[in-house]
Amino acid sequence: MSNLNLKGVWIPIEILTDNKLSDKEKYIYVIILYLSKENNYCYLTNKSISELLNILITQVSKLVNSLKNKNYISIELIYKGKYIT
Repeated sequence: MSNLNLKGVWIPIEILTDNKLSDKEKYIYVIILYLSKENNYCYLTNKSISELLNILITQVSKLVNSLKNKNYISIELIYKGKYIT
């Protein structure tokens, strides 16, 4: 299980009824919004999301990229040497 210390998230009606998002995109989006509340950004790995939602990392990557392509989120990749952290 992920170490995000989430006790739950609330899904606003605008997101819940947004037909442009799949259910899993909605879950990921509200987690990102929740974790971004304090600093206006969150540092979250695909692995953390994968563990939390019990889905494959490759699926998380596709869902996160879809959120980015739909302009719901922006992504900044952090490199450690030649690897993305």
